[in-house]
Amino acid sequence: MNIFEEANNVLDDFIENNLVSYHQLRNYDYGIENRTNVSQISKYTSHRILYEYDIVKKLKKFDKKQKYTDEILWRIYWKGYLENYKSIWFEYINFKENSHNLNLINSAIDGKTGIDCFDSWIEELKENNYLHNHSRMWFASIWIFTLGLPWQLGARLFMKHLFDGDASSNTLSWRWVAGMHTNKKPYLASKENIDKYTVNRFKKTQISISRNVNVIKNNQHQSNKLPVQFRLPKSNILLMFDNDMNILNRFELFNSYSKVYILSNGIINDVFKLSEKVIQFKLGLIENINKLIPNSEVIKSTDIDIFFYDKKYIDVIYPGVGHNLDLINTYANQNQITINYIYRKEDLKYWDYANSGFYKFKKSFYRLNKI
Repeated sequence: MNIFEEANNVLDDFIENNLVSYHQLRNYDYGIENRTNVSQISKYTSHRILYEYDIVKKLKKFDKKQKYTDEILWRIYWKGYLENYKSIWFEYINFKENSHNLNLINSAIDGKTGIDCFDSWIEELKENNYLHNHSRMWFASIWIFTLGLPWQLGARLFMKHLFDGDASSNTLSWRWVAGMHTNKKPYLASKENIDKYTVNRFKKTQISISRNVNVIKNNQHQSNKLPVQFRLPKSNILLMFDNDMNILNRFELFNSYSKVYILSNGIINDVFKLSEKVIQFKLGLIENINKLIPNSEVIKSTDIDIFFYDKKYIDVIYPGVGHNLDLINTYANQNQITINYIYRKEDLKYWDYANSGFYKFKKSFYRLNKI
């Protein structure tokens, strides 16, 4: 069984057995022993082993309540929104924390805050590399509004440990909790809400969040032009990254190159590295894909010079705003290499509608797809 069969089996099992109750049970986090109320496909969608637009098509005749479809649309929306406002990403990655919070930061990362639910989620994050979506929201709210820590550090912690870490969904979701995406409406966790939706699993849920929190200052971000597909003198090599590995309709494209390189980018930069478990998980996906493309080869980001040192042009499957795009842009600029990005037509189409609120985007998407 290859990785695409495995991922689709997980999705199909959820659709057949648990989709009908998703709208009622999706907010409950019953713990790691019972995840049947959620699909657990995020580690596949974040790498596009499962392609968002294909999932939406499959759900058309099954998801009558459309709650699960909406969750897939959020992923498309976040990607498009970050493409429309790239300065948000640059502001995030350039954030530097001063050292006065170091002890509190270490206590939070080590799961020693004394807040039982939060400390349990830290352990789950590190051990299982996954958190229920509702728990991610509670976690982020406690991180920001109870512990008073910078949201950027929390977002980096998630990216470090989550198998489904995604630059756009992760960054913008943390900003959403902080009240920076919606109009000064932060998401505030409460003991009552946590107790209800964890079915009282945590006996000492003591969190302190003022109802009059100081909303985090949100710098104004101007929208930028979206990318468009264009052609340069074609390279004889193609580069792809681990966050877009849906290859099922691209064998004709791959066959037009002498070599397809799949890049593993575990060391993001000098101050941020993915956890070893996440690196190995991604490498496992990459190696699975490598077996399916006859003319492909896996390379590490640290070895990129060996493969491209004499190249003037490289065709690259566009990885979206994030660490992978930063890597290839920086390398290309330093070595005077011209990059020809290859975009997916669905992305270019729907990103146009992701420049304001989600519900406006959702309305446009449903109209265009007659959902």
